[in-house]
Amino acid sequence: MSWFKSERGSSAAIDAVAQIEAQTQTIVDDQGPADFNDAARPMAPGAKAFLLMLAATVLFLLVLLILRLNGKSANEDTKSGITRSKIENVLPELKLSQPLLPPAPAPTPKVEPAPLVPELAQATTPSDPPRGKLLFEDPIEKRRLTPGLQGQQSGQTSANDKNSATSGANQQRDEGPMADRLRPLRLAMAKAGLLQNRDLLLTQGAMIDCVQQTKFVSAQAGMITCYATREVRSVSGRVVLIDPGTIFVGYQQGVLAHGQPRIGIVWSRLETPDGVVVHLDSPGTGALGEAGLDGEIDTHFAARFGGAIMISLIGDIGNWVSRQGSGSSNEGSIRFDNSSDAAQQAITTVLDNTINIPPTLYRNQAGRIGIYVARDLDFSSVYALRPAQSNDPMLSQRR
Repeated sequence: MSWFKSERGSSAAIDAVAQIEAQTQTIVDDQGPADFNDAARPMAPGAKAFLLMLAATVLFLLVLLILRLNGKSANEDTKSGITRSKIENVLPELKLSQPLLPPAPAPTPKVEPAPLVPELAQATTPSDPPRGKLLFEDPIEKRRLTPGLQGQQSGQTSANDKNSATSGANQQRDEGPMADRLRPLRLAMAKAGLLQNRDLLLTQGAMIDCVQQTKFVSAQAGMITCYATREVRSVSGRVVLIDPGTIFVGYQQGVLAHGQPRIGIVWSRLETPDGVVVHLDSPGTGALGEAGLDGEIDTHFAARFGGAIMISLIGDIGNWVSRQGSGSSNEGSIRFDNSSDAAQQAITTVLDNTINIPPTLYRNQAGRIGIYVARDLDFSSVYALRPAQSNDPMLSQRR
């Protein structure tokens, strides 16, 4: 028991950390703190290889740059040398030809050298003065001594001429809506004239009063007549050219359209009581000079829409009768679908045939009509003048 007690008493708790710290503190007190300034730091793996590769790359780039600079300078020297040699070889050397001696005359006939004159004329031009006694001029020397501005000026002149011709052609061909609007309006000159015989002349713009003789209906194209109610005098106002009772003949122009309140009439000719016939070809007007003739207009509403309305009513009545016969129940009811479709088709057919009926204008006889003279009427070929037996010296009598 005592042994066990001693063993239990000696097994006290041991603190290992405290012992290590105590030993470390003892070493530090004896040797001092550690100095890591002189110790070499460990390098990362692969750093040395990377630095070597970077140095090799920089060295390679420097060598390449030096080689390119040397090659460029050599090429420039070569090109400059070639250019200088080309410039030196462009112009040929000046070789003056020796003056040609005139041919020796024949021993027996003494003939003067005639070809010398044209040769000399060809060699000496008006622009170049004669050079000594040379009979032949070197073309190379002439080309070198001739100023180059003449050719340039001639070339520029020809180019300017071409440009001006092209611009002129473009101006002539300038067409289009904007060009037409910008082009000024040029009116032709009107020359004044003089009426020769105003006593036997009825000029354009004169109005003739007329009374309708026949009834006019525009449903069918036809003729129309009227009578002059009073005399019509010449331009001078001294001679009666159209007597009262003169008959005028005209015809209908076109058909009255929907919404058009007047119809056009053209008067073709007149016939006086003395038998004088004149071709008028003038339009008819109303009593106050308005274009066309008016009257009572029938639009034919019943004829255009009556049949369609009747068929529509018949169809509606049939549907109403069928609904009344069936009552509230649908059993035993009679349906008229086919009949309603047939009625709709019939309405469409009737409208197609009657909707385009033109209106009709009615104008009774004895209505007042005007005739607008559209051209100068000359009666000098059928009438002659003599002094009138009247107290009024301004009037003349025709015969």
